[in-house]
Parts: sequence; C-alpha cells; structure tokens
Amino acid sequence: MKPTTPPELRTWLGLNDALRGADEATCHRLLQLERKGKCRQQFVKRIHSRLNKARADRERAELLIKVGRK
Repeated sequence: MKPTTPPELRTWLGLNDALRGADEATCHRLLQLERKGKCRQQFVKRIHSRLNKARADRERAELLIKVGRK
C-alpha cells in the first residue's frame, strides 16, 4: 500500500502555505515526510530554508532573554 501524500506536500503552493508560519517541529515533520516520500530536491531545500529561519528566530529570542531583552 502506497503512503498518501499530506496536503502540505502535494503542491508547491501548499508547501509554501504550510511553511509560512511553521515552527521547527512542523519543519522537521515535513522534511521527514518529504524525504520518505517523493524526495524532491526543491521541496527539501525550501523546507530546510524555513527550518533554518525558525531555528535562528528561536535562538535569537533565547539570546535576547539571556542578555535581559525581550
């Protein structure tokens, strides 16, 4: 039985809609699903790009808290 593709990974527009406000956990999940599924290079690169942005935002917020800013 072939696994079904989640709606977020069916089209480029669907992927971008899903990633627009995605957190790290969502990015990790989508990256894992894409790598197990069609493993399209552009989709993997796009998800990884959003993952890096989400990670950088979190790390920056953590740093600012440590130095006393919010």
